[in-house]
Amino acid sequence: MSIAAEQARLFYEQVTLDRVVYTLMDDDKFLVFRVMDHDVVPFWSCRRQVSQIRQSQLAYTGFAIEELSLDEFFTDTLPLLTDSEMCVGINWSGARLTGYDITPEDVQRNLEALLNGDSSEP
Repeated sequence: MSIAAEQARLFYEQVTLDRVVYTLMDDDKFLVFRVMDHDVVPFWSCRRQVSQIRQSQLAYTGFAIEELSLDEFFTDTLPLLTDSEMCVGINWSGARLTGYDITPEDVQRNLEALLNGDSSEP
């Protein structure tokens, strides 16, 4: 299993257990990356992981760690990203912050499947 696949698996498992996600924000704006032909907002399933990213990436040391409940993520954040045609970065890691970027609809569908006990997703 690739590192990105393992990070995605951990994201889905941990988010469904803890019911929170984390991201980095600057002046109430999401951290946005341009990947190929689309914008991506990264989210993490663990405060420790996003804290390590913020500490190790000098460009993001001034960013605030934002904790979002899973309900808020579903009702506010994912629809906003969908409307803005952005993707979700899933537990990006490493010096270059790499990992999967997935449509908000697929992230929600995968999380809901796990919450409903469907172990075949994602």
